[in-house]
Amino acid sequence: MDSTTIIWIIVAVVVVLAVVAAIAFFMRRNSARQAERRHAQAEDLRAKARESALAAQEVEARQAQARADAATAAAEAEQAKARAAQAEAEAQRRSGDIDGHAAEAAEHRAKEQEILRKADDVDPYVGNDRTTDASSPDRSATDSHRTSPHPGDDVRATTDARQDVRTTTDARDAGAHDVDARPGDPRIDDTGDPAPTARRSGTADRA
Repeated sequence: MDSTTIIWIIVAVVVVLAVVAAIAFFMRRNSARQAERRHAQAEDLRAKARESALAAQEVEARQAQARADAATAAAEAEQAKARAAQAEAEAQRRSGDIDGHAAEAAEHRAKEQEILRKADDVDPYVGNDRTTDASSPDRSATDSHRTSPHPGDDVRATTDARQDVRTTTDARDAGAHDVDARPGDPRIDDTGDPAPTARRSGTADRA
């Protein structure tokens, strides 16, 4: 081989090496760009994943809040039911107390009427021969005693009415005494008192 051939062979080898080096350089450069591009795509995907995770957390938080609100509403409903049951029980208890008070009041009223009846039986100024005017205050006092809200007022009204009855009875007795005490009546002595009369024995009457 001559020197010219050797030179061309060397030149060809150098050119081939240069081409290979250029191809390798461009391929490496493209590979780096592709890697960067793929890395950017991966970062975008990761960002989207983080956003999705945040959205999921927000949804889960709202779901937990909704569950808590539902539990609170259920607890409040149970408390309302408990309060309603307690109020109903309290109302029934108060109703029972009212019935008990009514029965007790009726018992006291019956005892009151019994005591008034006994008082009328014991009182000598209360009789069947009273005049209508004299008996009206007593009935009015009894009615006021039945309807008056204050027991002290009932007692005072009854006492005043009975004093009026006594005054009327005393006045009637005094009038009768004045009529009987006429001058010249042999049944009246000088002092104005009824004169004693001789009681005849049963034998004298039969004689």
